[in-house]
Amino acid sequence: MTRLFDGILAVDWSAAGTPKTGPDSIWIATLSAGAADPELRNPPTRTVAMDQIRAHLDAATKQDERWLLVFDFAFGYPKGFADALGPNADWRDIWALIAAEVSDGPANANNRFHAAARLNTRFPGDGPFWANGLKEDIPGLPRKKPQGWGSTLPANRRPSEMAKGTQEVWKLSGAGSVGGQALIGIAALERLRKGRRDVSVWPFETLGEGTTHVLAEMFPSLLQLPPGEGVRDARQVSNMAIALARADGSGLLAKMMEAPAIDAAARRCEAAIIGHGFEEELGTLVAPATLPVAEPSPRPGPEQSNVESVAPSSSPRRSTMRPYLKDPAAIYAESFRIVREEARLERFPAAMEPVVTRLIHACGMVEIADRLAFSPGAAEAGRAALEAGAPVLCDCEMVAAGVIRRHLKGSEVVTTINAPDLPALAAMLGTTRSAAQVELWRERIEGAVVAIGNAPTALFHLLEKLDEGWPKPAVILGFPVGFVGAAESKAELAADPRGCDFIALKGRRGGSAMASAAVNALALGETHG
Repeated sequence: MTRLFDGILAVDWSAAGTPKTGPDSIWIATLSAGAADPELRNPPTRTVAMDQIRAHLDAATKQDERWLLVFDFAFGYPKGFADALGPNADWRDIWALIAAEVSDGPANANNRFHAAARLNTRFPGDGPFWANGLKEDIPGLPRKKPQGWGSTLPANRRPSEMAKGTQEVWKLSGAGSVGGQALIGIAALERLRKGRRDVSVWPFETLGEGTTHVLAEMFPSLLQLPPGEGVRDARQVSNMAIALARADGSGLLAKMMEAPAIDAAARRCEAAIIGHGFEEELGTLVAPATLPVAEPSPRPGPEQSNVESVAPSSSPRRSTMRPYLKDPAAIYAESFRIVREEARLERFPAAMEPVVTRLIHACGMVEIADRLAFSPGAAEAGRAALEAGAPVLCDCEMVAAGVIRRHLKGSEVVTTINAPDLPALAAMLGTTRSAAQVELWRERIEGAVVAIGNAPTALFHLLEKLDEGWPKPAVILGFPVGFVGAAESKAELAADPRGCDFIALKGRRGGSAMASAAVNALALGETHG
């Protein structure tokens, strides 16, 4: 039987505020496929633990190995948390927001209670985070459990938290509390994910087409702990690593992680505990009589390769290139047909379909349709502004260059990134040129179409100006791209658009081509041309 993974790495997490080893600290168990016993580590801080985990992933990827990493803290919250961030928000927005709010120092000093209080401001009344464990009072973080679960507040528990012995994820201190671990843990994993393409998060994402490492949420108490000596945390994490490794060998793990078995809300934002619902089957794997463990599937070596090495030839030969479309109209028509067929555009309002189509066409990725956030009426507002000849304010020359002028009806395409006084203005403001140039839009911003396809700082600065009372643009097209600030700036726009209509692509993806494609779709008003 073929395994999914080459090994299991299980982490018993800790929200300790100082370096700590032994009971109630971090324990990491690593168990390679075929090994009898896990290797145990007890790093004193979360920083050391995450450095060890990164090093493990780097080595595994280099060796073409694939690992399952399980952590004993919640990966998600009841869906009301995502709903409070915007109509299309999901786990990525929650993780990005938590990582932006939660700081965790090298010696375990962290701000989880104050971060929770800031997160509570997104909800009416008290909560949902509660149980201030500090001596000082923190405005916005109640010490006692609030009321209003499922109405003014999200639900109190996720479906996964119906497993025996689990605690609600909102509670930050007190006996058995897990909320602090979740806040610090999610922030740590969000930082781990940044810049890596070899990691997927279950059950939110697929299993990476069988290539990526996978992160998942576990609950060690799901399994009965066999009698033994030593630190309970260490024994529990070892027990879980053994059970999951044997489940992988027996085929049970694949059944447990099967996507159709996961509720839609869990896949969007709530997460799920791996093994929940399979406690009895999983428990038998660490009982005295266990199922056989399969060996990892062999990886093809050079002698097994079916790729021929062909020496270059200097002899001319007739081309065998396949026929391809050359007619521009036919290429456009076929492209848009494929987009309509694969992207399920019927789920979008009619006015948004041309925008979604051209955005997908600009990047070639149908999956971005799942990551779009927009306000009701955003496409109509942008289209009306361009019909009236409103200016298009672009954050960079590449966005401006991509706007098709012949589709515009008198709109001026404006970019101020190369204004002569801009470097001095940026230095005075202590920010980037991209952000500083927003100051130059003041007289043109009202009723304009703003297209940001490069710089997160430009979007952040625009939102700051709107907070100061600037006139509102007709629509903000938010497509900044990159690894620092891109996801966060768009999450902020989607969570609080300051009364503006907007269209944005959540996450790190974006770019000038997509921003200009959105402008072109609004100007054209249809999916061809």
